[in-house]
Amino acid sequence: SMGGAFLVLNFDDGDGGDAAGYAKTMSPEFYEKEMAMFREQAKECQIIITTAAIPGRPAPKLIMKDAVDNMQPGSVIVDLAGATGGNCELTKPGETYVYDDRVTIIGTTDLISRMSWQASSMYSNNMANLMELLCPQPAKDSSSPRQMNINMDDNVIRGMTVVKEGTITWPPPQDVTKTAAATSSGTHNETWNDNPSIQEETKRDSVFSRRLFDLTTIGELFALVIGTAFFGIVAVYGEYYFVNMLLYFILAGVLGYFLILNVEPALFSPLMSTSNSLSGVVILGGILMASLPQGSPSNILGCAAITVATINVVGGFAVSYRMLLMFQPAK
Repeated sequence: SMGGAFLVLNFDDGDGGDAAGYAKTMSPEFYEKEMAMFREQAKECQIIITTAAIPGRPAPKLIMKDAVDNMQPGSVIVDLAGATGGNCELTKPGETYVYDDRVTIIGTTDLISRMSWQASSMYSNNMANLMELLCPQPAKDSSSPRQMNINMDDNVIRGMTVVKEGTITWPPPQDVTKTAAATSSGTHNETWNDNPSIQEETKRDSVFSRRLFDLTTIGELFALVIGTAFFGIVAVYGEYYFVNMLLYFILAGVLGYFLILNVEPALFSPLMSTSNSLSGVVILGGILMASLPQGSPSNILGCAAITVATINVVGGFAVSYRMLLMFQPAK
């Protein structure tokens, strides 16, 4: 939901987890290619959260010092495996510190005890859903009470059933207990190519993305110089009304970027409701422009602004009304 993509290491050594979802010991060749992938990805990531754990053994080291050195200043590593040594080579179990005045490494070992409320809430929700599976709600037209129903076709019920009607059903089939830790072909969004030459071509940074003194990129500095020169010319040669309108245009562009272009498509519907206030401002400005001499360009544009903004307001309220209907119980 936040735009993340899976990283897949194409290596013929099986998957990296067992049937229970825990990490398992892999070959040295696998770890070598895995470290190379992590080093490249660390250049782009500002937050890394590690969770790999092997029951009864120290946590595998996945984020090495050279990968941490590649991270940007201000980055954070949250090592959830700190209790068993940590997945990061620089993790200090039980401590949170800043490495090289650049990267914050969190290696606290009591994160589980800090989440008692979340754990209780999730557990109670799981139990309520389990009761719903075992005692399903009868049909609406039926007056019979809920009854226990051991549906062996349901993976959850089949996986937890030990004995049914005098027959031992434990252990369950492997296809029932196998978790999503095992990768399946065609389900990943991003792959890692084993060919170093192809990696270099796909991961090569442009000139404008290079950082200067760990402060800013060349592209940001170039944009700052161009913007300063432009506004300097406008300040010297521009008329007052032009500077005033340019300011409004820049503010409108920034507002439009954060309200429209920088919003996920799933939020476009509530965005229609939020934009009603902005459309109201447009209508007000259109009324002021429409009061100018009839037939003038300002008068025509003001009438057009009123018409378009009114359509947006009416459409926004219509979308908001339909959204509210979605949350009303069915009659």
